[in-house]
Amino acid sequence: MRRLKFSFLLLLVALATLSHSALAQTASQIESDEVKRVGNKLSCQCGSCLENLNCNMSSGQCHFCKPARTKIWEMQKNGQSDEAIIASFVKEYGEKIFRQDPNSFFWMIPYLSLLVGAGVVWIVLKKMMGPKTLKPAIAGQAHLEPEDPIYAKYRAEIERDTERLE
Repeated sequence: MRRLKFSFLLLLVALATLSHSALAQTASQIESDEVKRVGNKLSCQCGSCLENLNCNMSSGQCHFCKPARTKIWEMQKNGQSDEAIIASFVKEYGEKIFRQDPNSFFWMIPYLSLLVGAGVVWIVLKKMMGPKTLKPAIAGQAHLEPEDPIYAKYRAEIERDTERLE
């Protein structure tokens, strides 16, 4: 009887070890680069996040992502291409599961923002500096400019006042 109990216990330990190693192998396979490559193009449908199928919500135990990655691995093991796997998921879950590649012009946004900001700063500084049409006065050149009738009487008064000073 004792020997039977020991054999049964040994059998349970062996089965637990085998099942644990089989689960570990499956876990490492669904975390492979090939599975992640396809998972990056599919959205998580758990409703709690906006990530792709490679999300690590709850330590990788997302109720949608883990089975989906397992399905991707099985389809890859059967020799299906990435496009066929994605098409299968789109057929099953609709277009909302497919994640488009990022826009190729997205990298330009920060540079365009800097350019617009520099333009605004340039315009503000130009308005603050004022017009550049002012010229410094040179002594003795006042008579070369055409006489303005409005200021002619004031100039005459200035001339009279300065003659008295000398």
